Amino acid sequence: MARQCLFLLLVAVTVMAFGVAGASKDVTGGYLLYDCDPDPRRPAKGTAFGASLRPLLAALPSAAAPTGFAFLHSGRAGRSNGTAFARGLCFGESPARGDCRECLATAVERIGFCDGSRRAAFWNDGCFLAYSDTKASVSAPADERRWMSFLTHDPVVYPRFYDAETLVGLARSLLPRAAANGSGVPGRMLAAASAALRANGTVRAVAQCAPWNVTAAECALCLAKSVRDVPGPGGLFGVFEGVRSGVASVHRYDCNLRFEISAPVRPVGKGARIRKKIRDNLLVVIVGAVVIVVAVVAGAAFLLVRRKKKMRKGAQAGVSPPTPS
Repeated sequence: MARQCLFLLLVAVTVMAFGVAGASKDVTGGYLLYDCDPDPRRPAKGTAFGASLRPLLAALPSAAAPTGFAFLHSGRAGRSNGTAFARGLCFGESPARGDCRECLATAVERIGFCDGSRRAAFWNDGCFLAYSDTKASVSAPADERRWMSFLTHDPVVYPRFYDAETLVGLARSLLPRAAANGSGVPGRMLAAASAALRANGTVRAVAQCAPWNVTAAECALCLAKSVRDVPGPGGLFGVFEGVRSGVASVHRYDCNLRFEISAPVRPVGKGARIRKKIRDNLLVVIVGAVVIVVAVVAGAAFLLVRRKKKMRKGAQAGVSPPTPS
C-alpha cells in the first residue's frame, strides 16, 4: 500500500511539473475581431446554407494547416441554393502546422458571435477565418473597412524610439513583393523585411494577401490602403508610441499588414545572469524539493506500516516484540 502511495504521489508531481513547464502559448493573441453580415433578413439558421457550412468549417483547420491557407466550398460554385464558402489564412512567414490548425479551430469555436449570419469574418493575432454564401471574398463597403490590433510585450513606457516614416517606407517596399509572392513559397502572397530603429531596436514587417480570388493588383491595392493607416495620431502607431516592444497589425478581408517591434538587447551583468539562471531553474528546484519531501514522507509511512505489521504478527504468535534497549 505504501509503495502504491509513493508511486502515485511521484506520478502526480511529475505530471504537475510537465503541465507547468509545457504550457502552450496562445496562438490567437488573446483577442478576436469579427465582422457580421448586417442584413438580418437573410438568416442562416435552419437553411440548406447552414447545413452546408457546418462540415466546411469543421474541415477548414486541417485543410489549411499544411500550406497556411484553404478555400473550401460545398456544391457547385455559383449556385445560391445552399452553397457555402469557407476561407482560412494563417499569418506569418512560416506558421507551424499545429499552430495554424489550433488557431483556426479556435476561431471556428467562436463563430457564435455572428450566429445566424450568412457572411462573417474573424481575425485574431494568428489567423483569419471567413465564410459566406457567395464566392466573392468581400463586398465593396467592407473592403474599405479595417481592423487594427496592438499587443504590447512590455507595459513599461519608454520615450519614442522609432521613425514612422521609416516604418511606412519599409511597409511600402513590401507591396510589390507580396503581390508577386516574394516569399518564394508556392501559393502564398507574402513578403517580409526588417529595419533598424532608434536605440538599437528592430522592426519586422510582414505583408500578406489572401491567395484566393485576389490578383496581384488587388493585393497591392489592399496593402496600400493598410499602409495609409499606419502613420498619424489616429493610425496604427498612434497607439504604438512609447512602447518598447510589441506587435501591431492592420487586418482586412484580403490582406494583413503586421509589424513586430523588438526592444534592444541590453548588456547583462554577472549578477543579472545569476538571477536569470535561478529564475530559469526555479521550477526544477521546486519540483525536486517536492519529490524529495514526498519520497521521505512515503518512506517513513512505509517503515511505519511495516513495523505495525511485525507487531501484529508477533502478537498473534504470542511473542512480544523486542523492546529497544
